[in-house]
Amino acid sequence: MLGAVLASLVTLLAVPANAYFILSHPVLETTRLDPIVTPGTVGGHMHSIVGGSAFNRTTTYESMIASKCTTAPVTIDKSNYWTPQLYYYDPSDQSYTGIPVAFVNTYYLPRPGPGETTVKAPPKGLRILQGNPFRRTFNASSFDDQSVSFVCLDYSGAHQNDPAWAQRNSFFEHNCPDGLRAQVNFPNCWDGVNLDSPDHRSHMAWPSGGVNGGGTCPPSHPVHLVQVFYEFIYNTGNYPFNPAGTPTWVFANGDATGYGMHGDFIAGWEEPNGVNVLQQAIDGCNDNNGVGGELQNCPPFVPYINNAAASACRPENELVNEDNGVGHKIARLPGNNPLWVGTGPKPSWPGFVDVDTYVSPTSTIPTGYSRTGCIAEGTSGRALTGASFSNNNMTRGACVSWCADRGFPYAGVEFGRECYCDTQLRNGASNTTIDDSQCSIQCANNVNENCGGRSTLDLFYNPAKTPTNPTPAGWTQTGCYTEATNGRALTGYSFAANNMTWQGCLDTCQAKGFKLAGVEWSRECYCGNSYSAGAVPAPATDCNMPCSGDNLHTCGGSRRLTTWSFGATASKRDLSARRTTLRDALEQ
Repeated sequence: MLGAVLASLVTLLAVPANAYFILSHPVLETTRLDPIVTPGTVGGHMHSIVGGSAFNRTTTYESMIASKCTTAPVTIDKSNYWTPQLYYYDPSDQSYTGIPVAFVNTYYLPRPGPGETTVKAPPKGLRILQGNPFRRTFNASSFDDQSVSFVCLDYSGAHQNDPAWAQRNSFFEHNCPDGLRAQVNFPNCWDGVNLDSPDHRSHMAWPSGGVNGGGTCPPSHPVHLVQVFYEFIYNTGNYPFNPAGTPTWVFANGDATGYGMHGDFIAGWEEPNGVNVLQQAIDGCNDNNGVGGELQNCPPFVPYINNAAASACRPENELVNEDNGVGHKIARLPGNNPLWVGTGPKPSWPGFVDVDTYVSPTSTIPTGYSRTGCIAEGTSGRALTGASFSNNNMTRGACVSWCADRGFPYAGVEFGRECYCDTQLRNGASNTTIDDSQCSIQCANNVNENCGGRSTLDLFYNPAKTPTNPTPAGWTQTGCYTEATNGRALTGYSFAANNMTWQGCLDTCQAKGFKLAGVEWSRECYCGNSYSAGAVPAPATDCNMPCSGDNLHTCGGSRRLTTWSFGATASKRDLSARRTTLRDALEQ
């Protein structure tokens, strides 16, 4: 589906014969931070941000390249790209709902001017703000005004050649069934000296070709850079369109016209071993050689392409402590941003006092637990079977706290909303970690952290919670045994109970004069003085069912018994079983 969408988008984007690079992103975070305009403090309005996971209030090139991950499919692109969040305005109660961003495309468009064979990659840490959040009109002769535009997506083809559906520079007067595409072209002539300027624009200029990026750069800004271009696609089709005269779409700064759309960019490409890979791509893949926006067709990018890691990337740093309203109603837009209709000055809330508190993007994990990493489910069943629950309030912290309250050392979250606990890993599972990209499903109640994947768990462990051995005095645990070849391994006496514990089984066997005991299938107890033919030691992992009356301990498995012997000296066979059990344990 995404490939078809990209193909459609490319046909709508006017580009010359030169190749271009498209990096498609999921959203990293939605928060009111802007390290370009309001560094170190809360931003003026809500933004949707993609790129490097270390985005924060004081983002620098050095902090960006230290990001643990990026939403870009090329892992060395730790740049950050952001625009204002779009909201649906509900006139019935004057509320706002953040319209989710379907995905984001960031383009790098090599557009050399006359006599040029290539252009330059953005310098490290270059900052640009393009567009004006306070603009209320459109000047067709202004490159800056032309740089912001909108496309109404309708893949049915029902509105081709309809002027009312043509690309424009303000909001449409009708809904967009397959999404509203908000676009920003960035100027690509640099003064060659400054990475920023007081207005975050003056160090950049347009070439003679304007927003298409081609032509000659002015003498004041002689360095011709690759042009950066954004597409933020909002799921507007999921919301109604209000009657004429009533705003439907509102940007986070209150703008109901669309003229205030803008974009921010900080260049944060890593240079592994000192190699400028982006420049290699511009130089080596910048003519009509089949690249056509496909990153895998450009050799310098190929070693760094990892779409799974991009999908799993989540923010590392604190967010503003407020409700961003994405996907649900809020009473008013965050910040000092009343609804702004018409061409007058921006309104303000009387006596407005802004928030200045921040919150971790991840939930709180109970003391003593640490994350093991992403692990695969068991090969023959669940890795954790002691207790479980699932709901739409799931976070990592909620799961680990629930398991901790029940005394379990292991906690694992899976598939966004499932929590599992246990005292050990069962059914062939191990604590050998796999790539975090395999645990990429967002938590049901926190989109800023992952809660496992499909048949994979985010695993947490607290060694202090490991249960002690409750074997009664006089008994020695002898490991996991199979049932007999033609019947039960222990035939002296048996009973079953839904509150089975080791103590209950062993006390019963001792009271009835038996020296061997075993528990099976969580709730069954067997006693005897010798094992029937064919009952032999089995791998410890075969005894993997929690006791029905004590889920912190194991009571056998399917045709497998957790066994004990009574007395100061165990039989030769019992000692063999104990050695087998110890060897199995050491091999886990």
